[in-house]
Amino acid sequence: MQLLKAASTAIHGLLPSKQIRTTEECRQRNDRQSYFSLTRQLVSAQFVLADGQLAARLWQEVAAREMDLGRVINLLYGCSFPEDDQAMQDADDEYLSLVDPIDP
Repeated sequence: MQLLKAASTAIHGLLPSKQIRTTEECRQRNDRQSYFSLTRQLVSAQFVLADGQLAARLWQEVAAREMDLGRVINLLYGCSFPEDDQAMQDADDEYLSLVDPIDP
């Protein structure tokens, strides 16, 4: 029993926090990952593969999902290393700091 208690306290820091995340925080995290994923697909379609049909379908998906076009364009052209999560996050944070979240 004592061994189990010691082990449980040792791994306690590795477990998710007991603090419940708000719905808004979870939505923002998932939302950001959606923007990053779609932007990476656009980078591949437009710049690597030069596939106009694939790029057009991806842009249609952006429109269908009612994503912020400016945000996608900023990630597409404002981030030099789209494969780097931190570079994407920095570019996204910079864009979001300039945009009024209430403005549709």
